Amino acid sequence: MFSLPSIKIGKILGFNIEINYTWFIIFIIILFQFTLIFDAELASLPISVLAGLITSLLFFSSLLFHELCHSYVAKLNKLPIKKITLFIFGGVAEMTEEPSTPAIEFKMAAAGPLASIFLSGFFYGFFILANILNLGNVLISPLYYLALINFMLAIFNLMLGFPLDGGRLLRALLWYFLKDIKFATKVASMVGQILAYLLMFVGFMSAIQGRIGGIWFILIGWFLNQAAQGSYQQVVLQSALSGIKVSEIMAPNVLTVSPSITLDEIVSNYFLKYRFGRFPVVEGDKFLGVVTLHDVKEIPRERWATTTIGEIVHSSDKLLTINVNNDAVHALMQMAREEIGHLLVVNEKNDLVGLVTRTDIIRLIKVKTELGM
Repeated sequence: MFSLPSIKIGKILGFNIEINYTWFIIFIIILFQFTLIFDAELASLPISVLAGLITSLLFFSSLLFHELCHSYVAKLNKLPIKKITLFIFGGVAEMTEEPSTPAIEFKMAAAGPLASIFLSGFFYGFFILANILNLGNVLISPLYYLALINFMLAIFNLMLGFPLDGGRLLRALLWYFLKDIKFATKVASMVGQILAYLLMFVGFMSAIQGRIGGIWFILIGWFLNQAAQGSYQQVVLQSALSGIKVSEIMAPNVLTVSPSITLDEIVSNYFLKYRFGRFPVVEGDKFLGVVTLHDVKEIPRERWATTTIGEIVHSSDKLLTINVNNDAVHALMQMAREEIGHLLVVNEKNDLVGLVTRTDIIRLIKVKTELGM
């Protein structure tokens, strides 16, 4: 999803939390805006900067809390979440699977806006208390803006455009009543694209009037449009692959190497001959792992004649393998998630039985789509 890498900052409730490098851009902008607001109210630049920093951190903590609520509901419903990432447009919980029922979709989608409304009420309650106790603008102003921003965040996310929370609620309702997730996603995605184009239009009109905030509307609209299109394409993909097992599309004959051969032999007879970057290592039918060109390069050249593959093989890596009975769509999602072009197919005994590639799956999708299946 993000072109720049992310920094892992820890775990909360078992979920990996990352900050994408683009997040620092929006953080600096938000901090600058809060500092300007507080400088006008507090008339002290150092205090304004400190208040702006604390408010900015609490604002992004609110976004994280919003995504954590989504993720926790997903976890309760056995839906795996890979990680939560904060980036330039806010935050996102990255699911490795789509919700299996409209009820799960509805509960997950509702959790985020409810979390933001809760936080809005929480900060507003302290804002009222701070006013009653006359604690001063240095505390009152940040509480007011945190209450306001969380309320606006809830309203924005409840807009019906997919993949916003409101769009997911719309898809869940259409899915429940029409029993057709593909059509429900198509409608919700179309609404999402309309909303995106509207945001871009408003942003464009604001920009030509000299309002710098219009650029953000354009960027957010563009992001929503891309996300809406991608979400529908993913459902079309899942529909095309529905019911198809890895065993039906895998290539059964896989080029393997024995753990007993030397590095000299694998270089001469495999890497130079076939020009692949890695080879599966098999003893009998048992899959032991993989050996890569990098693994060989790590061993001094003078030891290649005496070092065997069995001495350097990586143990069986679950990220590079998939069970023969898994769905094809699961294989494609795993390849996308791990950024690899193929998976080694194993059975329950961990015997290597085949190879499935991204190209094989995409060709199948193309054929089924053209046939209208």
